[in-house]
Amino acid sequence: MPGGSVVQLEPSPVPQANARLVDVVALHKALSATIEGEVRFDQVSRAIYATDASVYEMIPLGVVVPATRRDLEHVVEICRRYRCPLTMRGGGTSQAGQAIGAGLIVDTSKYLNRILEIDAGGRWARVEPGVVLEELNRALQPYGLRFAPDVSTANRATIGGMIANNSSGARSVLYGKTIDHVLELELLLSDGSPLRARPLAQEEFEQLAASDSLAGHACRTVRRLALELRAEIERRYPKLLRRVGGYNLDEFVDPARPFDLSKLIVGSEGTLAVVTEATLKLEPLPKAKAVLSIEFEHLLDALTATPLILKHQPSAVEVMDKFILDHTRENPDLERLRRSLISGDPGALLCVEFYDEQAARLPGRMEAVERELMRSGFRCSFCRALALEDQARIWSLREAALGLSMAMKGDAKSLSFVEDTAVAPEKLRDYIERFLQIVQAQGTQAGVYAHASVGCLHVRPVVNLKTEDGVARFERIAEEIADLVLEFGGALSGEHGDGLVRSPFMRKMFGPALYDAFCQIKAAFDPQGILNPGKIVGAPPLTANLRFGAGYCTPRPETFFDFSGYGGWGDAVEMCSGLGACRKKLDGVMCPSYMATLEEKHSTRGRANALRLAMNGRMQLSAKELYEALDLCLECRACRNECPVGVDMARFKSEFLATYWSQTRAPLSARVLGHVHSLAALGARWPRLSNFLIRLPGANRLQEKLFGIDRRRPLPQWAEVGLEPLLEGKVVPSAAVQLFGDTFTRFYEPAIGAAVVDILLHAGVPVSLAANVCCGRPLISKGFLAEARELAKENVRRLYEAAADGARFVVCEPSCLSALREDVPLLLRGEAQKRAETVARACLSFEELAGELPLNLKPGPQRILFHTHCHQRSMGSASAGMQLLRRIPGAEVIDSAAGCCGMAGSFGYTKDHYEISRAIGERRLLPAVRMMSSEKGNVIVAPGTSCRRQVYDFAGARAYHPAELVRRLL
Repeated sequence: MPGGSVVQLEPSPVPQANARLVDVVALHKALSATIEGEVRFDQVSRAIYATDASVYEMIPLGVVVPATRRDLEHVVEICRRYRCPLTMRGGGTSQAGQAIGAGLIVDTSKYLNRILEIDAGGRWARVEPGVVLEELNRALQPYGLRFAPDVSTANRATIGGMIANNSSGARSVLYGKTIDHVLELELLLSDGSPLRARPLAQEEFEQLAASDSLAGHACRTVRRLALELRAEIERRYPKLLRRVGGYNLDEFVDPARPFDLSKLIVGSEGTLAVVTEATLKLEPLPKAKAVLSIEFEHLLDALTATPLILKHQPSAVEVMDKFILDHTRENPDLERLRRSLISGDPGALLCVEFYDEQAARLPGRMEAVERELMRSGFRCSFCRALALEDQARIWSLREAALGLSMAMKGDAKSLSFVEDTAVAPEKLRDYIERFLQIVQAQGTQAGVYAHASVGCLHVRPVVNLKTEDGVARFERIAEEIADLVLEFGGALSGEHGDGLVRSPFMRKMFGPALYDAFCQIKAAFDPQGILNPGKIVGAPPLTANLRFGAGYCTPRPETFFDFSGYGGWGDAVEMCSGLGACRKKLDGVMCPSYMATLEEKHSTRGRANALRLAMNGRMQLSAKELYEALDLCLECRACRNECPVGVDMARFKSEFLATYWSQTRAPLSARVLGHVHSLAALGARWPRLSNFLIRLPGANRLQEKLFGIDRRRPLPQWAEVGLEPLLEGKVVPSAAVQLFGDTFTRFYEPAIGAAVVDILLHAGVPVSLAANVCCGRPLISKGFLAEARELAKENVRRLYEAAADGARFVVCEPSCLSALREDVPLLLRGEAQKRAETVARACLSFEELAGELPLNLKPGPQRILFHTHCHQRSMGSASAGMQLLRRIPGAEVIDSAAGCCGMAGSFGYTKDHYEISRAIGERRLLPAVRMMSSEKGNVIVAPGTSCRRQVYDFAGARAYHPAELVRRLL
């Protein structure tokens, strides 16, 4: 148990409550006895729930993952009994610290995520709090409807979190905030009593207010305070669309309006009640839309133009300044995208979106904006995007550029702490000018982006919180911006809420009378102060609970991989900012194990948190606990590509395993699978005998007992004729193109290598067989990095001279190409590293090379399902295979878009991973394969040997390497 049996937490924010003592052992026991879901007080769970997307960190006592609404009732009742604070949590994407706390964290995202009812005619839906916004909107799409607030974290933000935060998004100028789309809420109050929050007629309100219940007392308090303070509310509440700070007392000042307690709960950050269900208003999807991007020389010019643009009723006006845009140059793919969308080097870009019932009217509306801006003397250029794919490219540039701006290496980071202010759009230009002057006066810089349409711009100053000077600068900037917001009649929080970062300013922003009213409301709803304490009222100091505070020292242990580009391994781990993009489930690859389990500890963020807290000593996590936390990482490397800050968990896992094996003897299963190249070569000496032995009755049980390879997994068969004899007479010495003989192509599937050679010879390209050894991928995956480094040195020694002379090495297996391009250089140092980089640049996939060849292909299958290997996506070369297959006359090539297959090299072979491997495959890939293979003549193509094995083992379908299909069609 953390800290012994009884733990003292900070004083409650409720004035009459004293510092609380929590009997953790008794609390744990009571929860475990009653909760149907999961109760976790282990070190790893506490570590991974200690942060959200803010600059803060609070290690909780424990975590509950409720399975039912009844579980939530038990949690509230038990926390009340033991006076234990509880913090409700959905996707954990809060940027102000709302989703962390020192008591119990309650995660609704795993089980309480059902869409309960959709009424398309009435345009409403009833959902549980853990439903993810994008998943809700995907379900609503066939009805032509959507839940309108469109936060940038839509693919992992939950409806419960949006309600707690009163979220909005890019199109709030059209749709408003979450509060405008909530019809009813089912609640649990802090005493465990249920309450249905909905508009009440006067008679209904009087009946409730007359009761002796907690709900009655709370409603009386809200009505009394709203009427008593009507003048103060009118004076102090900003008259802005984007104000989400404090409690929504302004919704209750008119006694003629129905009393609707849901209006107070929305935006209350879980401090007043627990939401168990929500009924939401839905909006029709737009019939037509277009985007006009406008380049300005200066940011302030773009902001000056915004009020003029708003006269033309856009659905969104988003801005990105030069600081944000320049980060696109750090990524080759984004640089190409930037060049296709932006003509020059602007100081700011406005993305103006229009919705319309008729597509034909959109060009005229954009032209009207262009005329007005030119007539007003603005120096700007325009680019219209009418096609949906062009609009998607513009929005993807904005999202990606923002992610890169957050991926700053080093201790100084672009921080989210004053980024959420809002003023009237007509004041925005002058306000941002003053804002940037404050930032500059503090000796730093900031990027500017977000919602110009509603005067809510996110400005993120660059600050190093690991120094006393940095923490002081953080505090000074926050204080001065709060004063500036008051001066301009703005809101300190226009979108991301109060949490730990803005709650300390509530008294300043709203005045003592209203702040006292907020405290009375909190006490009325939550007399014991157990619901998410320290948020909105009773906040700890601004600089308390910082994730990285003054004097923090990043650990930089000696490593096999070169992390010097970040400063060290600890710095690389700290790149995870908590945004939680690894929790998306509908698209992409990251993170396969999370998609299958919905466990935070199986997300990239969860693993990074556990690793960071163990490295810096905040948690006494044992090596075994860390091993278990990292075990289900499939090393797909999707996080390297899809994480906004490029966290590379595969490399972290390998580095950790290398340390772990130095302290604990690696099991036989890991050693066998890590040295598969040696065993494959041994078995290939007597292929018939080897195949006979692995097919003997009981051999599968023996493989499971000795090596941990699941008995349900058939081992691959050795080829009777290996690659070298198969290519005899076809290859020549020292050609400019050389075939890299990987383990599987050499010993198990040499026909693939032969097909590659035949294709090259058909195109008039002479081929050699490279003098390589194993790329080291199996050793890297299993953490045997000392041996992998020796293989890396040997490959560089053998291949460097040819590479330096311009030779290219064609690689059939994507995971081997990934090792050569991405891992081998980082395993070496000095001159050897430079030589390895030369070799890496010379390596390319078969699909990349074949795309350059003049191939005359005959018609083949009518439909091809193409499954891209995860490592191809991580290297940015996913499109090469699709482009090659589209050269087949008459073929319809379908991207499986299935993410990870679940096999991941040897991952899916082991007994411990068999079920999760299958579950990952069954999410998207295997059903698509079964559907495709059910029709005669269709073909499945997959470059990765592990993907082909997964398809065969679970779908019973043969998948081909692209080279095999292309060879047939020459």
